[in-house]
Amino acid sequence: MTYKIIGILKRPDGMTFEQFKTWWVEVHVPRVMKWPGIVAYEINFPLNENESFDGVAAVSFDTREAAEKVFQTPEGNSARSAAITETSRNVIFVAEEVVIVPRPAR
Repeated sequence: MTYKIIGILKRPDGMTFEQFKTWWVEVHVPRVMKWPGIVAYEINFPLNENESFDGVAAVSFDTREAAEKVFQTPEGNSARSAAITETSRNVIFVAEEVVIVPRPAR
């Protein structure tokens, strides 16, 4: 079983979509990479920059406890606070993954 922290973010007013993608990859990713227990991290950006949100990230953990405790660490709390204050809209939550169609082995 995999547990994830899901973040769905909208760029702030006045920031272009390209600037937002750069911010996420160059500024926010290094914050998240300091979290203990990460086993995978992916970001998905929409192909159309006029969507309701500008990106969805999933940070994976092997245990529910690791995912739930991340925001109790200074690194987790800092990254979450930054995502909230540096975006215009956001949804951040801990989730349990349910795989319907697994990725094929490569």
